[in-house]
Amino acid sequence: MKGLIISSLSLLFISAATAPAVRADQTVLNPTATASTGSNIPQITPFNLVNLAYEGYFKDQGIPSYNALSRAYTDQKVSAIDLVRSGVRAKRLPEETLSNQQYVRNVADQLNVTFRTNRF
Repeated sequence: MKGLIISSLSLLFISAATAPAVRADQTVLNPTATASTGSNIPQITPFNLVNLAYEGYFKDQGIPSYNALSRAYTDQKVSAIDLVRSGVRAKRLPEETLSNQQYVRNVADQLNVTFRTNRF
């Protein structure tokens, strides 16, 4: 019985160690996005847009990452519309998102929650 348990645990650990790592898809669909945009580009949520910027996905578009993004936002060097433009240029958002004022406001709200709540 001990041999069966030990061999089962060994098999479990070996399979877990050799299994490939799975990375979450960064382009989560926004359930509030309209299907009539006519674009193949997925609409990502404002939360994911801010997270992608924070992780450095928009460096090529001039958006800093990590703490530099936090400083740039609090110093008003980067705005919500800047992030939306970067998302469009990086083909993460459809161009129509630039004229969606509610989406831009939601990005601004997410930036506030992410970078201004920890200030004392």
